[in-house]
Amino acid sequence: MTLNIGDKSPAFKGMTSEGPLSLSDLKGSHVVLYFYPKDDTPGCTTEACAFRDSLPRFKKMNAKIFGVSKDDLKSHAKFADKYELPFTLISDLDGSICDSFDVWGEKSMYGKKYMGIERATYLIDKEGIIRKIWRKVKVDGHAEDVLDAVKNL
Repeated sequence: MTLNIGDKSPAFKGMTSEGPLSLSDLKGSHVVLYFYPKDDTPGCTTEACAFRDSLPRFKKMNAKIFGVSKDDLKSHAKFADKYELPFTLISDLDGSICDSFDVWGEKSMYGKKYMGIERATYLIDKEGIIRKIWRKVKVDGHAEDVLDAVKNL
């Protein structure tokens, strides 16, 4: 299923270090849901730190940031502690959130094909409607692009 701007966001439930989290828990806030391949790898760290550094500006606009990967909670905790990430990371061990947002698929590196998470970000408004989608995200400048989109909600 391909999601489009204007669609209702899929309902999801994932585990965080604070316990279970679902989309319905976030109603009333803008949600930045960014999907990344793996904790503590170069691109993923750069992306997470950019969101970390921009967080005060997101908060002023009532936007919450959540990172999603298939890493377990222990890996997320280590990653968040190492880089002082002040936002929640969601563990999607079974891949259900990745499947719902259509970010799990075949990738290729050095000619080898494998299954993995496509770096993507969804901006969901206070009512649960998808307002912007970024696919195949290039990390540099991405947090600023998302911030600009939140400003226009």
